[in-house]
Amino acid sequence: MKPDFGERVAQVLLALLKAACYVLLFLGVQVLVMLPVLIASAIQTVVGGGPLDGNEMAALLNEEAMTYSLIANLLTLVIVLTFYLIRRKRFSEALWLRPVDTPTLWEGAALAPGLYLLVSVVLIFLPKSWLEEYNEASSGIISGGMVGIMAVAVAAPVVEEIIFRGLIMTRLSNVMSNWLAVLLSAAIFGACHGNAVWFGYAFVLGALFGLMDLRAGSIWPSILGHVVFNSIDQILSLLPENDTAETAAVIVLLMAAVVAPILDRKAIAAIFKPKPKAPPFQALPAEPGVYDFDPWDA
Repeated sequence: MKPDFGERVAQVLLALLKAACYVLLFLGVQVLVMLPVLIASAIQTVVGGGPLDGNEMAALLNEEAMTYSLIANLLTLVIVLTFYLIRRKRFSEALWLRPVDTPTLWEGAALAPGLYLLVSVVLIFLPKSWLEEYNEASSGIISGGMVGIMAVAVAAPVVEEIIFRGLIMTRLSNVMSNWLAVLLSAAIFGACHGNAVWFGYAFVLGALFGLMDLRAGSIWPSILGHVVFNSIDQILSLLPENDTAETAAVIVLLMAAVVAPILDRKAIAAIFKPKPKAPPFQALPAEPGVYDFDPWDA
């Protein structure tokens, strides 16, 4: 039986509420990790008799941004896994960590070099003021150190894909069209990056990753795609700053951007092929008392 208008509205509102809870978890843990540093800095400044300097605090946080990011992402992952472990839910279903075939698994990774080059080209043509703001916001994430690599290339992609695709997008897709769920979750993903330029390309990547995951029925393709995309920045940060190294890096990226999609062309083509739309609402069992409603799995 199809739900009536009132039930559909209630389900949409419930899905949006769940999405808000996951966003608050993601952002709240980051604030929680940085809060002791801010409090200690404020106390030290007040005790020393000086005024609170917002720029100084921002510089302090930026200096160890990768350490805080790694801790926050690991803590978020522990909270999410513990939540579903306590509720005795399989992670593969609750978080959409379902196994997929090898070509589908690697489709995100195959597209990542081309996506990185596309973003880099677009950045070149942005207004100078936008680029300056973007470079300032990005200064803390290009470290090249082991902590930075773990935070940016491993922890962040896994946690962000679990939160924004595995939890938010999949819950939204149960109560609205797949396209709307993809675009809304991508917009939330972009907004959480906190910078206009970041929002732009995070939204595009989030939409592509979301579409990819819905077709695959798993978030593994976007996790690997996200890992490769973020790893490129970290790898490039290790290269010497000279024309020879930069030219070689561009050539390697161009080759990867062309060759990788060709090797995985069938899986990538399948992302954009029309697919029969599944009914967004599952009918309740005819036998009374069988249906066990769980709002966190809907």
